[in-house]
Amino acid sequence: MRKKVFIILLGLIVFVASKSAYAQDSLFTKKNRLGFVIGTGNQYIGQLVGDGSKGFAVATNYYYHVTFYELEYYRTIKKKRSAEWDVLVQPQYNINRYGMYPESASADYLDGYEFGLNLGVLYRKHLSALPLSWYISLSSGPHYASGTPHRQMSGFLFSNNFFAGVNLKIYKNLYADVRFGLRHMSNAGTRLPNAGVNNVVLKEGIVVGF
Repeated sequence: MRKKVFIILLGLIVFVASKSAYAQDSLFTKKNRLGFVIGTGNQYIGQLVGDGSKGFAVATNYYYHVTFYELEYYRTIKKKRSAEWDVLVQPQYNINRYGMYPESASADYLDGYEFGLNLGVLYRKHLSALPLSWYISLSSGPHYASGTPHRQMSGFLFSNNFFAGVNLKIYKNLYADVRFGLRHMSNAGTRLPNAGVNNVVLKEGIVVGF
């Protein structure tokens, strides 16, 4: 179901954006941007798109599913021609579901939550012929997780993120935001165990320039 909804949403975005394919990319002219994204993190890419296939995985001996709810603020610090560097601030509240041990059955999964703040940098490249830009970002910051698998001590953690994504114009200064990336959470060795929790992550949302 999630895969179908995502495909339909992406199709609508492409259709709307095609109506103004040669319009100026106003996101590039704005120094500040505010966004909201939701997303899902799993161990397998197949879980992200809803088909359940194993495929590429960041871990296979535990289950840790995350639903993200994330606000974002971007500010341009350097701009040159069709590229720019932004700083970003990402407060978030997330819901998790996890198995405490590798052999946990789905009936034994536990529910919890995360909250925290990521700080980072973003490099953006604009495509001059289209109202479209692509970007890569790196961010890290303090988080709190109420529960994690046995391999990682819960509580205070650091969330480290790498993402690649696109912003596609919907209307005036309003843009769709779709990104894929990896997240690693651990506590920098301050408490044991500290094997880390990893997720492949897909997020989608909106961003407005002002």
